[in-house]
Amino acid sequence: MLNKNQATEKKWKYYDVVEYLLSQQFFSKPDFIIDRRANKKIKIKGSGEIMNDMIYKIKEHSPLFENGKDEEFINSLASELDIRTKSIHEQYSEKISILEEVQKKDKKFKMMVVLSVLISHLHKKNSDIVHKNLRNEIVDSITKKEFDQAMELLYQRADEDLSLLQNISVLKNFAKLTKHDLPIKVYQKKKKIVLKKIKKHLK
Repeated sequence: MLNKNQATEKKWKYYDVVEYLLSQQFFSKPDFIIDRRANKKIKIKGSGEIMNDMIYKIKEHSPLFENGKDEEFINSLASELDIRTKSIHEQYSEKISILEEVQKKDKKFKMMVVLSVLISHLHKKNSDIVHKNLRNEIVDSITKKEFDQAMELLYQRADEDLSLLQNISVLKNFAKLTKHDLPIKVYQKKKKIVLKKIKKHLK
């Protein structure tokens, strides 16, 4: 088994696939969290190390995948990330079923499919968490209908600060999983900006 340093080097055959999928619409080296359109970024010290450790974390579980135990690989990572597996298995099976035989035999391609499904579910989970968190912060000021309308406007405009807030929430997940400290003020500061935008849309 590779040690931690080797796992984050390009010697590991899945390194490029894993790094790309973890970073896509989320992270930019060396220590930047970006919005989904990569128009805006925020420097968070230590985020690069967290990302490296996430690659290692996936490497730790990869023997299951290497041995053809795709479902167990999904279960082990989903458990670590605290996301439900049923819909992940269903979506993964659907994607695999439409692949050409040559693609099904390509381990790197299948790793890309597995991680894209897992990461998509992780981002959805954190998007829901942020939505609920924002609602709880402003529950006494506006109605649920007003809140939902304001949020819909932000989603439609692909608001950069909301996207950053959601990505910081994902980083919090990664930090917890890799046993890194992430200052809560980073999330709180961006949350205040988004709350101001929500209130502004109500005027």
